[in-house]
Amino acid sequence: MSQRSIATGMRSGDEILMSLAQRPELPPRVRLLLEGLLERSANQFEHAISRSLDELEQELFKLAERSRSNEQQQARFEALREIKRGRADVAPRFLLHVESSLAQVRVPAGKSAGVKRAPTPAATGPLELIDSAVLEEDLALQEIASKSEIRHSQALYALAHRFGVLAGSPAWETEALPLGPAQLARALRHATQCLDLGIEYRVLAYRMFDRVVMLPIGEFYELVNDYLAKQRILAHLQSQFTRSRDAQAPAADAAHAGAKEEPTPAAAQAAAADAAAADERDAELFNTLRMLLSGRRHMAGPMPPVENGYMASRDDLQSVLGALQRKPDAGSTRGKARDAATLRQDMLMHLRQASPQGRPPVLAEEDSDTVDLVGMLFDYITRSVNSESSAQSLLGRLQVPVLRVALSDKTFFTQSEHPARMLLNTIAETGARWMDDEGADPSLAEKMQVVVDRVSTEYNGDLSLFKTLLTDLGQHMQLLARRAEVAERRHVDAAKGREKLDLARDTARTAIERLIKRGNPTPLVRTLLEQAWTDALALTILRQGEDSSAFHRRLAVADQLLRRETTAATPADKTLRQELDVGLSQVGLHGDDVRAVLGRLFPVASSAANDAVKPANDEEVESSTALAIKLKSRARLGGEQTSAPRAAVAKPAIDLTAEEKQMMERIRSLPFGTWFEFTTNQQGATVKRKLAWFSTLTGRCLFVNQRGARTDEKTLEQLARDMARQQAKVWNEASESLIDRAWKAIKGTLRQIGGTEPQGATA
Repeated sequence: MSQRSIATGMRSGDEILMSLAQRPELPPRVRLLLEGLLERSANQFEHAISRSLDELEQELFKLAERSRSNEQQQARFEALREIKRGRADVAPRFLLHVESSLAQVRVPAGKSAGVKRAPTPAATGPLELIDSAVLEEDLALQEIASKSEIRHSQALYALAHRFGVLAGSPAWETEALPLGPAQLARALRHATQCLDLGIEYRVLAYRMFDRVVMLPIGEFYELVNDYLAKQRILAHLQSQFTRSRDAQAPAADAAHAGAKEEPTPAAAQAAAADAAAADERDAELFNTLRMLLSGRRHMAGPMPPVENGYMASRDDLQSVLGALQRKPDAGSTRGKARDAATLRQDMLMHLRQASPQGRPPVLAEEDSDTVDLVGMLFDYITRSVNSESSAQSLLGRLQVPVLRVALSDKTFFTQSEHPARMLLNTIAETGARWMDDEGADPSLAEKMQVVVDRVSTEYNGDLSLFKTLLTDLGQHMQLLARRAEVAERRHVDAAKGREKLDLARDTARTAIERLIKRGNPTPLVRTLLEQAWTDALALTILRQGEDSSAFHRRLAVADQLLRRETTAATPADKTLRQELDVGLSQVGLHGDDVRAVLGRLFPVASSAANDAVKPANDEEVESSTALAIKLKSRARLGGEQTSAPRAAVAKPAIDLTAEEKQMMERIRSLPFGTWFEFTTNQQGATVKRKLAWFSTLTGRCLFVNQRGARTDEKTLEQLARDMARQQAKVWNEASESLIDRAWKAIKGTLRQIGGTEPQGATA
């Protein structure tokens, strides 16, 4: 272990790595246990990381063979050579980070910031622009940690409490738990920093680590928990983690409840009475729907009797629908769910093919009503989903399996926790909220496709299939929600950073404009001050403040540059040149460009030999002009060419009416995270966007979609005007599920047609 204890002074980003050797104050028993955990971690991860790197090399070699261009193949071979070069350092660096997380178990608060909770980059480091590659890397690691936390939640629950005993603190949060998935993801990032890989291959390395190391890591967590339990650290700990009702079978619920407390005979009788009452209410509500349908048929006139017809049995219906369900276009026409009339027609056509002696089939009244109600339900649901969304075809394929459920189990209509109903509601609401944009998450579309495929091919009367698929889809949605939260937080931090940069640049621009008015600079000097040196001043304001000596010193540099009336060298030029060199390099100017600018501003004193090769005056002017153009065309600090002037901050750019001003005040009082619904065209199509952040200084608003991706930016004035024109409104999520709203709408429609309902029926 001595080789792994050489971490003194090493850093992982902004985090100082610590070794167990640096913690002499640890109690002997705690130190012994931590060393045991480190030894088991080394045994687990050294070989596992080596296997994941082997898998990565094989995958890169396969990708290189399938490359479509020489450049792509060369890049993949270079990544492969880089991994071979640095792979020996990956596992030791990984274990150094693991040891550091273990060594900080009892670090007092304040001496090691971020031990219990991982600080955000914005809170711990200097202001920096968010790189898309950094975001992609963060999301990949976040996904790996989240999936592992979901898979091994019970083992992590026990481990968090046992580490609480070691630390003399409450149970640890999973995000900061030593040996937890989040800490292992941080260790992986630190370990791979020794490899000079592009983001594409770095993320690929993370995926291989997830598949080889994190997927089977449950055995490691069992080993660690068993080791601590044998060392009398909460040896009899019983996990109190309870999964949601959707994730457990009723039998498991009954077993768990029975293990805690045996119900008394009176309680059992009361529970049976409640269940019977619930069944009675369910039947009453279904009868209400049937009575309303009967009223609609009465208004339409009597149906002609079917001569020589035969009554199709429930088994006949299930057999025909089972065959129809397995067809690729089951329950849909052109990718959309069939209406009730079309669905009935298709059923009767298939029943006729199987009817005795070709007699026309007839549906029992209850079965006929069920077909009508399911058709009306899907008609309402599909209207709630964007017509161009891929969720339309998924809903269409669910129609036949759901009809089979409704024919055999009438509680589907009224029990909100019915598994088939919950799965249908989840897919419908997910399609409406997560798949209404062009950039829908491909992993979500793939997951929903898999769920629907399994329902279509595997359902044959067993409702446990719906429970299993609902749990699987729910876990995936939790993962997407966490990824969306991370992405949204990144965009908010970036927006705040851009605002600070714009305000700082505006202050710097004002100071430079004030100086330029005093003189008559050459085009090169003017461009240099208005572009690159303005950025240098803005960067100084961000880092040290407007009142700092560094800011005033750089203002003095601009003033001296403007006051230079000669191109001849002076003693003060050396200091001036050094200041310009440092400032221009800090704002991203290439070294060759910096030397070219300084060479033009501070030419070396010419000798007779130099005079013989000195370019003509026209060439000098052309060269200065070229440098000025290059300065103007370079990417500015923050990646933007311009920023809003300070006048736009102090005074609204749009004259608002009284109503718009009222809307403005309302918007300012809204909390971050409020959802808005925007009308996008004259046909009334709408999209929903979350107001993630807005600035009262600049008036900028940041809107994101359901996945946390940034959408079109608006100002507070534009948003107030849209609200006054009814083109935008605050959207409050309905408390009822989509299917609950569908049944209410269906009952309301049937009543309007002229239906009646039994006395005392529940609405």
